[in-house]
Amino acid sequence: MNHTHSAAAQRQLCGLDGLRGVACLMVFGVHFGQIAKLYGNAGPFDLARLIENGNSGVALFFGLSGFLLGLPFWRAMLQGRALPSIGRYFAHRLARVVPAYFLCLTALIVANRLWLERDWQRDALLHYAFAFNFFDTSIFSINPPFWTVAVEMQFYLLLPVLFFGCWRLRADQAAVGAVVLAIVAYAAHGLIAANSAARLSAGDQLSPVLTYSLLAHLPHFLLGVVTGWFFTRHSRLNWSPSEKTVLWKEVALWLSGALLLVIFATPLDELLQVPYGRYNLPVVPLLFCLVIVLAPLTATGWLLLHKSPLRGVGCVSYGVYLYHLPVLHVVARILPRYAMNAQDDWFVFAVTSLSLTLGVATLSYHLFEKPIRRLVTGQIR
Repeated sequence: MNHTHSAAAQRQLCGLDGLRGVACLMVFGVHFGQIAKLYGNAGPFDLARLIENGNSGVALFFGLSGFLLGLPFWRAMLQGRALPSIGRYFAHRLARVVPAYFLCLTALIVANRLWLERDWQRDALLHYAFAFNFFDTSIFSINPPFWTVAVEMQFYLLLPVLFFGCWRLRADQAAVGAVVLAIVAYAAHGLIAANSAARLSAGDQLSPVLTYSLLAHLPHFLLGVVTGWFFTRHSRLNWSPSEKTVLWKEVALWLSGALLLVIFATPLDELLQVPYGRYNLPVVPLLFCLVIVLAPLTATGWLLLHKSPLRGVGCVSYGVYLYHLPVLHVVARILPRYAMNAQDDWFVFAVTSLSLTLGVATLSYHLFEKPIRRLVTGQIR
């Protein structure tokens, strides 16, 4: 690996673990809010709306996935090298995703005694095969947040196909193709959703299989992929930024964060998205992509995301995502034993649930996920 490649690899890490921490805390917050039911207003700012829009943490996760997974492919294309090994790519992805997911899934099957349910074998098999999001009856049946894991796995399968399909193109041409594909994916999902909605009876909703599909979220992944192209190209130029450029990057990062908060907490949330677009597409995903680019390039990103507890949270963010909702439900059931409840004693509920979630995620990471990942990745070097 040459010096430029090493430097770019180091820069990509600075701040992005912290962004993962932000993303998982956003998702924790939305499910916490659904149980605690917090309300409050300050002018146009709505606390309940802000908490509810924590679900946009999923869009940040997807953008980060597209960004990070696309980087090795972009580096290879820009340097004129062969594209990364598919075998190694899939081994790394499986080692990253499968162990904790299978652990959590199996624990929930046992804890909930799923075998007492009708057709439980089919439901369990679909979950182990990452295909449960293709069926209305199984998509939320065991642990609702699992749907993103299935979508992630399906994107992992698609990404190398896209890059190998355009390996004869220049990197900038491939990036344009990714943007076009994102637009096509949005249009296709919108047409299917509109046609489905036209056939619904009053009071019915679109099938979650459509709403929570890879097609519905492919634009978010692809925006992250294109962001990776921009970041890699920027890194290869070896610019010596002026003080003015450095300042503008800092200002852009702060403005992006502030604008995201305003969108999440005010009626702008309802205005800044296209029909059938998920997570305020395209504005919020684009702002997330801007933050992803700027986090490794700014002092703010270094201090707030890389040199803060958010980095530690980000390291175990996958476990936080998997385990947080079962933990929230357990704590909500236990609180009444101590003359408390999740609504009136929301602070105790939040601190207890978050602490337990972080504890479980940390144990899972160090005792289960990390050793397996080291074993698998060590065998394929």
